Amino acid sequence: MPRWDRIRDDFPVTEKYTYLSNAAISPIPKQVLEESLKFYQELSEHGGAFWEVWTEKMEQTRDIYAKFIHAHRDEVGFTHSTSEGMNIIAHMLSSKGSVISNELEFPSSILPWLNRDADMIFVRPKKGKILKEDIANSINQNTKTVVVSHVQYSTGWRQDLADLSELTSERGLYLVVNPTQSLGALYFNVRDFNIDFMASNGHKWILSSFGIGAIYVKKEYLEDLERFKPPFYSQLGQKQREIFDNKKINMSNTASRFELGSPHFSNILSLKSAIEYITKIGIEQIEKRILYLTEHLVEKLREFKVEIISPLEEEKGRSGIIVFKERNAQEIVRKLERRRIMVSARGDGIRVSPHFYNNENDIDKLASELKYLI
Repeated sequence: MPRWDRIRDDFPVTEKYTYLSNAAISPIPKQVLEESLKFYQELSEHGGAFWEVWTEKMEQTRDIYAKFIHAHRDEVGFTHSTSEGMNIIAHMLSSKGSVISNELEFPSSILPWLNRDADMIFVRPKKGKILKEDIANSINQNTKTVVVSHVQYSTGWRQDLADLSELTSERGLYLVVNPTQSLGALYFNVRDFNIDFMASNGHKWILSSFGIGAIYVKKEYLEDLERFKPPFYSQLGQKQREIFDNKKINMSNTASRFELGSPHFSNILSLKSAIEYITKIGIEQIEKRILYLTEHLVEKLREFKVEIISPLEEEKGRSGIIVFKERNAQEIVRKLERRRIMVSARGDGIRVSPHFYNNENDIDKLASELKYLI
């Protein structure tokens, strides 16, 4: 069993705040900060002399990230954000048929498809959930893609991706997943969930930095360069990056062909350090810890009878996000912030999202203030 009190010491934020807004921005542990500073120290003292060292570490990060999501390294490409990754996916799939998504999705999952004039069908939530049967009922002869978040940012509903992928596989649809609100907090496996495409970032539960994300593309699609072209070409996406030939395009046959511009080394190395840190603790232990803390939060909220929006009936549908209804959400969030308690106003209420470094005292302190403010 991890020593959560010792792990808490890795997060300086806990000395100044009761920080319960990890679904918005997660603070980074000391180890990730040190890795980022190390890169800038090398850049300051050596210029570009460490280029080969950095590129080797970038490929190590690809291996580590691929193992983390249970993919092959060739299926992982680095991006700058979820939005960039989803734009790449929308570019490739939006013209192939209609797209089913839902009204709960964060705009980063939807705007790229709208920009491509995709034929969109939106499933309505029921009590904060997106039900498989409602997705099934929305499928027509033109449907080709289903876009969904693993965990919904505004309710905390965790989609059963393994169950949903049975439907998409049976109907011959592409399953596109945004795991931003689960990656680093909950079990996530592209093989077990039979995911076709994925786009995510690094500054939330995965404890990395801004300006880093990743795209996953199932290997069978990478073999068809004509049907699954990048929306842009870059020297970074060439098969042989060290060859500078303006007369010929020779794109990589791996997901690296979606990489754009010079590598964002500091952020890639931060991601490497963050995944190593999370892996050392163990994602199974992290998920248990987070669900324990959210259950403690739910018990406290029920004491003063607020309406909890997050679906709680099914254990498999729970996540690290709890949202409760509050008419004056923005005002209360600002008041809590003045007390150095960090939560978020989202949707129809207040969103609380503890990570594994939080403890029962954090939850109790929030509950005490809420009881006074509400």
